[in-house]
Amino acid sequence: MSPEKGNYSKTRLISETALFSALSGVGAMIPVPSLVGSVALDSFPGYFIALWRGSLSGALVCAIGHLLSAWRASFPLGYLHVPVALLMALVGATTAAVKRKIGVIAGLTAGISINTAGVVLAVPTMGWGILPIFTPILFVASLINAAIAGIIYEAIKRIMKS
Repeated sequence: MSPEKGNYSKTRLISETALFSALSGVGAMIPVPSLVGSVALDSFPGYFIALWRGSLSGALVCAIGHLLSAWRASFPLGYLHVPVALLMALVGATTAAVKRKIGVIAGLTAGISINTAGVVLAVPTMGWGILPIFTPILFVASLINAAIAGIIYEAIKRIMKS
């Protein structure tokens, strides 16, 4: 059964989305050192499920993963975590859409780019001075999450072909 063809039941899709949301919670417990404690390994399950199942699952898992990570860090940006969760939903959906049209690396690159550009959402709370400090941290964290997802995706794809 090919992950891209959609040959799976709705029950399986819901179950996989729930499972990967739970994995995001586990990743949320592994923070990346930064000024904002909500940066963690919470988005690799979202990147993976976006590659594996598509935009809707990717969007849900990325958004849920961010909220779990923010919760673990006691919501350091306050109400701004809602727009960040929406941004992460866009990351998941875009990763899947670009992957479908161009390929895995392009999809992950698009997701990393959107995630990193989302640093501007911290400006109302932390000011413009946060951009040169927080942008590289967010980029590296997103790159790590995407790399983990891409490696696992390619490995599983290869196993399923054999």
